[in-house]
Amino acid sequence: MAMERALKRSLTSFEIKRYLLELGATLVGFGDVSQGLAGELRHLPVAISLAIRHPSPGRNLIHTTRGPIYSNRYQQIDLKLEQLQKRLVSLLKSYGFKCLAIPPDSHRHDNRFVARLYPLFPHKTAATCAGLGWIGKNGLLVNETYGPRLSWATVLTNAPLEVSAAPYVSGRCGKCRRCVEACPAGAIADREWVRDEGLVPHIDVEACRRQLEKNRQQVGEDVCGLCILACPRGNIQLKELRDGRWLR
Repeated sequence: MAMERALKRSLTSFEIKRYLLELGATLVGFGDVSQGLAGELRHLPVAISLAIRHPSPGRNLIHTTRGPIYSNRYQQIDLKLEQLQKRLVSLLKSYGFKCLAIPPDSHRHDNRFVARLYPLFPHKTAATCAGLGWIGKNGLLVNETYGPRLSWATVLTNAPLEVSAAPYVSGRCGKCRRCVEACPAGAIADREWVRDEGLVPHIDVEACRRQLEKNRQQVGEDVCGLCILACPRGNIQLKELRDGRWLR
C-alpha cells in the first residue's frame, strides 16, 4: 500500500490520519492530554482518538410496551476499532515510540488489566482534546457531523505528533433539550459541559442506573439509548421522540 510506504519514510499526524481513514476509521484526531494525566500515564502525553460511525439503528432499536429502547453496542465496530489500534500500535512501535491502546467502551467490564485504566483515561478526554467533539448534556461525546452515534477508541503515545489547535473546552448543545426531554428517568440536567469542571456531566447517575435495570428486566440488556436517538446532531433517521411515540 502506497500509504504504508510513505509512513515508513516519515511519521506525521497527517499521514497517520490518512492511513487510518483508508483502513476504515470515520474520524481520527490528535490531542495534547498532558494536562491532568494520571501519574501512570504521564509519559504518554499525546492521544490519538479513533471513531467509527454507527449504522442505522435497525435491529438495535427494540420496541416494547413501555416505548422504544436502543442499544448502541456494535460488536463488529468495536472489533474493527481494535484492529485499527493494533495497526497503529505496530506502526508507532516500529519508530521506537511508546504507546498504549485503550480499547472501546464495550470492554469496560472485562478482566484484562487495560480495562482498569478507564478511570484514569476516558475516551472523552482524547476526543475533546483532539477537537473531535464535546460532551453533550446527555454525558456522551457529541460530534458536529455524527452526533453521539460513534464508537471510540484511543491510543496514547509519546510520539511528537502535531495535535489539534482547537480542542473543545465546553459544550455546544445550546438551548437544545431533546435528550433532556427524551430521558424516561429524568436523569439529564439542562446544563452544558465545561472542561474546567471535569468530564462528569450533570447526570443523575442513580436514576439512569435504575432505568437501565428496568430495561434489563424487559429485554435482557442494561441499555436505553433514547438520548442518543433524540440528539439532532447527525440524526439522519428523520424521526423525533414525542410523548413517548416515534413519528415520521
